[in-house]
Amino acid sequence: MKTRLCTVAASVLCASLPGSPAGAQERLWSLSADTWAQPRDGRSVAQMEPLPELAAAWFRQPAQRILVRYPGGEEGLLWAHELRSWLIALGIPGADQELVAGSHQADRIEIELVAR
Repeated sequence: MKTRLCTVAASVLCASLPGSPAGAQERLWSLSADTWAQPRDGRSVAQMEPLPELAAAWFRQPAQRILVRYPGGEEGLLWAHELRSWLIALGIPGADQELVAGSHQADRIEIELVAR
């Protein structure tokens, strides 16, 4: 069942992405608290901006790490852990994610792909 969920999530992510030139691939994203506050399930998270673009970029080059910079404090930490769990459900291993306190804005998680 878990494998099927990951396959379905990856299919939804890839199908929802427009093509982009290799040189124009995004490496920095921002996830707002307002966006995250929407009701979440597998389909909505798989389509929640900027997660489809982030996941597609990671799947193109899975040797990268995903750096999740979250707002400090307990609320920010809980948000980051929930996001991490959803990214794992979408097929991105937890070992390829790093959570770091210190987002530049209290109402945003900043996400970056970084080389190993």
